[in-house]
Amino acid sequence: MKSHLILCMLIASTACLALGGCSSARAPSLSVSEVHVIERTSEGVAVEFVLDAENPNQVELPLRQVFYSLTVDGRRVFTGERSAEATLRRDGTQQIRLPAVVPLGTGDGALRGIHPYRLHGTMRYVTPGAFAEAMFEAGLNRPSISFSDSGTIDFGD
Repeated sequence: MKSHLILCMLIASTACLALGGCSSARAPSLSVSEVHVIERTSEGVAVEFVLDAENPNQVELPLRQVFYSLTVDGRRVFTGERSAEATLRRDGTQQIRLPAVVPLGTGDGALRGIHPYRLHGTMRYVTPGAFAEAMFEAGLNRPSISFSDSGTIDFGD
């Protein structure tokens, strides 16, 4: 049993070296820097959240997917999943825009005026190296980082 474990570790180490090395990249960080109401109709409000994504590494980090949800007054009003459509440049910061559409509702339950919100989500990224890319594509290693923000949104009158 012990020799089987040692053999597996030896094979994994050899694969790391042969395929470009194992990554020691640090995780990027995400923070919400802006929240904008970008459109209002009688039926809903489109809100845009701007994330600042910071890469502390000397190599680029491809971003893959973002999963996020928005709650207003403690009620989930939007859930989104999208491609991150970006590669974080080395040792830099980049902005990523996430849209959310909030239905206003009707009658006594209609959202009007200023309400508290909470946005939270995760973003998957790929660490450098051919081995890391292969592990990500195979679904065996999908590193991710979380983000969250809270504040208020003015849904109008």
